[in-house]
Amino acid sequence: MAKNNKSLSKKQSLSRKNILRLAVLGVILFLGTGIAGGVQMYRQSLNVYRESSNSYCNMLYYQIGLHDINEILSHEKDICEIQDAMIKFLEDKYGTGKSYKEICDEFGEERMHVYEEWGDIDSFVVGFGNICRDILYAYVVIPTEEDLIYVWDSELGEGGMTNPFEHIAYTAKEKEHIMAAMRGDVTEDFFTEIVDGELLGTSLVPIWDYDGKIRAVAAIDISISSIQSAFLKLLFNIGIVVLLIMIISITIYHHIVQKQIIDPIVTLTEEADGLVNNLQKEESGPLHIDVHTGDEIDVLARSFEAMDAKLLDYIRENAAITAEKERIGTELALATRIQKGMLPSIFPAFPERKEFDLYASMSPAKEVGGDFYDFFMIDQNHLALVIADVSGKGIPAALFMMMSKIMVQNFALTMDGPAEVLEKVNDQICRNTGEEMFVTVWLGVLDIETGLLTAANAGHEYPFLKTPGGEFELFKDKHGFVIGGMEGFRYKEYQLQLLPGSRLFVYTDGLPEATDNMNRMFGTERTLEALNEVKEAPAAELLRHVSHAAADFAGSAPQFDDTTMLCLDYFGIR
Repeated sequence: MAKNNKSLSKKQSLSRKNILRLAVLGVILFLGTGIAGGVQMYRQSLNVYRESSNSYCNMLYYQIGLHDINEILSHEKDICEIQDAMIKFLEDKYGTGKSYKEICDEFGEERMHVYEEWGDIDSFVVGFGNICRDILYAYVVIPTEEDLIYVWDSELGEGGMTNPFEHIAYTAKEKEHIMAAMRGDVTEDFFTEIVDGELLGTSLVPIWDYDGKIRAVAAIDISISSIQSAFLKLLFNIGIVVLLIMIISITIYHHIVQKQIIDPIVTLTEEADGLVNNLQKEESGPLHIDVHTGDEIDVLARSFEAMDAKLLDYIRENAAITAEKERIGTELALATRIQKGMLPSIFPAFPERKEFDLYASMSPAKEVGGDFYDFFMIDQNHLALVIADVSGKGIPAALFMMMSKIMVQNFALTMDGPAEVLEKVNDQICRNTGEEMFVTVWLGVLDIETGLLTAANAGHEYPFLKTPGGEFELFKDKHGFVIGGMEGFRYKEYQLQLLPGSRLFVYTDGLPEATDNMNRMFGTERTLEALNEVKEAPAAELLRHVSHAAADFAGSAPQFDDTTMLCLDYFGIR
């Protein structure tokens, strides 16, 4: 039941996410198409109004162009006086004023002719503005520096006579465009502006006289507020249709996604849960997943079926490998304890002897190593000291090390000197060992009474020697070939006279060859500095100090080789 609830929760989550994504996509598409379509429709409608108003304006321009605009404008005063007289004539209800004939006789034929031309245009402008439904205003203006003088205006003619050359209120934008038209530098012959809450579109045409100069500007104002309401209504209707189509499309798409993607994924999830449970119980049977979509999900389902048996086989193999690793680890731990048990580890080593003291340590790079040290009494007056380094690391080196150690000890107890011991060991290893392995050995025998140290070196590191009251110095002794390198090789001995207070330090190459992350080696010089920093300290403390100095130098770099050290203090017979 818990698993079913978990799967149901996943299914609901995927469904919700799918619906949310589709809804967001739908809103984006709806807004995008609505805005883009609306803007395009608005521009197209505005272009229709632009063309319509430009046509009206050109009609007005052609009507005025049939008359001599210069002559009309030059009789401004006469036209105003005659118009005032005509207004009084029309307003005289009782006929007490001047008659029409008296007015004509008063102003003369020429002046009345100009007035009649002005009147023809005025009648056309007034009638033009009243007949055309789209036109709100039709007018002709003469711009001045301060005002726009309305020569003809359809609005002034409503309900009575027009008063010519009136100053009518105007907006700053309107004057700016009219002044530009008057200068002949019109860049836009149609502009829109909101006046008294109504959106107007205005077309302008400059009027030229016979001398080629612009004398006035004809203008048509058309209300395009109706386009806004029509645009919103059309946009709303289109939006409803688009929204319905999108809802239907999204519903169908969601149903397809639910069946083709979400439901198969939920099925795979439930089968994966069952697969994990079977693997935890180490049970596996033929797995059949009821998913047949014919696409990548179908391929994934078949992969799940094939993976079931393979995973169980892998787990069993991995368990066997883990058990084998644990067995090897146990054996390595046992080998480490055996190797450490073969090396002298109890200090002080000879508490009953006051003539000398010594301390030694070995730190393998792996669980077991190839370095070894040894010290033992040959007789009551002679102490044997051994330090060696087997080529290689790990189990093979450890086995070779134990064989070499036993041989060196056995022959040292029966032979006359270090050189003879190394020769015998070398011949035995070369004769009986088929592996291409070798060992470097430093072997010394100390005469406890006299302090005379007889030693032989088979390819090992140079020892460090400290005289009483002095410092450690590197002693470059005679080197022979490595043990196991060539049968029949003859080694040479040398002698050192140790005085009471002398110290001898021998080691393997893991100490000077300790490397840091920049591939720099600790080296002989740093080893010598570390020794002299604590040259008078007890042997155990001296070895710990040198070991810490090398470790600090190497930093986080891994230990590459075994490190073995031995320090002998000679006190003499007291």
